[in-house]
Amino acid sequence: MANTETKPVARVGMSKGEVVSPEGQRPWDDRTLSPQDRYESYLTVAREHGSRIVAASKRDGITEDERTALRLSPDTQFWKGELEQLRKETPEGFCSRIDVPVILGKNFLGAASWKVGFGVDVGVVPPIPKEVTQSLLDSPCPLHPGQKIKDTHILMLVPKTVNGEAYTALKLDDLCASRKGSGDRLIWHADVLWKTQPWASAPQAQSEWVLLPKSDPDPKVSPDKHFRRKDIAAQQKVHEEHYSEYREVKALEVMTMALLYDLTHKVSLLPDYLRCKETNASGGRVCVGRFYSHGLRVSVDLVVNAYAGIGCALARKLKT
Repeated sequence: MANTETKPVARVGMSKGEVVSPEGQRPWDDRTLSPQDRYESYLTVAREHGSRIVAASKRDGITEDERTALRLSPDTQFWKGELEQLRKETPEGFCSRIDVPVILGKNFLGAASWKVGFGVDVGVVPPIPKEVTQSLLDSPCPLHPGQKIKDTHILMLVPKTVNGEAYTALKLDDLCASRKGSGDRLIWHADVLWKTQPWASAPQAQSEWVLLPKSDPDPKVSPDKHFRRKDIAAQQKVHEEHYSEYREVKALEVMTMALLYDLTHKVSLLPDYLRCKETNASGGRVCVGRFYSHGLRVSVDLVVNAYAGIGCALARKLKT
């Protein structure tokens, strides 16, 4: 039987950065090099592996079944995908793809996190937005003085589909039914009214990256810039005056962040509510938070509770 094996190589997934060149070097990880040099070094390795796979498929004595198995092997599919991706990427885009997950560490929730957390395929992953650079992630956090954005924010992929089906809040609820996080449940089902609201069944329009703070500003650190114990109008004023580089966030985005982070790291975020973008019939807002052992709570912020200790859900403005 002909030997159809290619040289074994660890797969990237780019969130882990595991690919090595045949010589064992990783010049694309060297941030002192120019983006062009880093890009070309990885492109060279990808082409070498592609050529090796093609050569293996043309060896004398290889059977059609072996050729098919080689074509469908994980290594072949991986390097084929990498070459296609590299052809579409700029050198700067490539550097973001490999640098950003490393810089963020646990605060990066990409396609691999979806596979780990929910065991689902999220389809085609868009490139990380150009605004998400090492410089931005290392810059001071405007919401939490004394900390950096990379420590206070999560960069998360919100997919258009999961396993080929439209992604909605109701779909997320279904996914949670078969998973166990850090507590007894993932979503607390004491409140079910949210499931009947239009936003819960509204599909995600496109796959996109969202850069969200883990919480709103701490009132003890910045008493004039926090959102808690303010009504909706007062929160909007704080938003406009102090955080114009941020936008309001949908409930689905907040739910996704909290639940995916819990499944991936067994850590519960959002000990308090965040007020989301969606409104209800009473003029209040949908609220997500209070993530305890009984799970994440999704509820309605009624006007009579406008001054409760509720924060404001924000996300950094990014171009998709």
